[in-house]
Amino acid sequence: MFAILGGLVGLFILMMFLQRRRQRNMMETQGAMLDRLRMGMRVKTVSGVIGRIKEIREEVGGLRTVLIESGNDKFTSFMQVDINAIMEIVNDHSEQVEQVEQVEQPKIEAGDGFDVAEFVEKSNNERQSKPKRKSS
Repeated sequence: MFAILGGLVGLFILMMFLQRRRQRNMMETQGAMLDRLRMGMRVKTVSGVIGRIKEIREEVGGLRTVLIESGNDKFTSFMQVDINAIMEIVNDHSEQVEQVEQVEQPKIEAGDGFDVAEFVEKSNNERQSKPKRKSS
């Protein structure tokens, strides 16, 4: 009885040791990746946002943040995230795939004559002019 109990306790301690060792290796790998970050690199955050690093900031108290630019040529947005929110560096292959997708998308230029107010008014008029169905 004591031999079985001792074996189970020993197995539990061994599993805890192996888990801690695996976690330490993952933390070292993540730290090395964060040290390699440079301006202009494409990164992916934990939440799935893919963007290009515009600035790496050292805040007071040792807090490190990253300013990320995401979007396309016409609409871009900036967000400031903690450096630990960076999950991975996006490689060149996925950048090529993204460029192909952007070429296939239709682009609306400012000089195309697209007026948002006119579009909304037209769609509202069409909606109002359609006869309503009677529910039975």
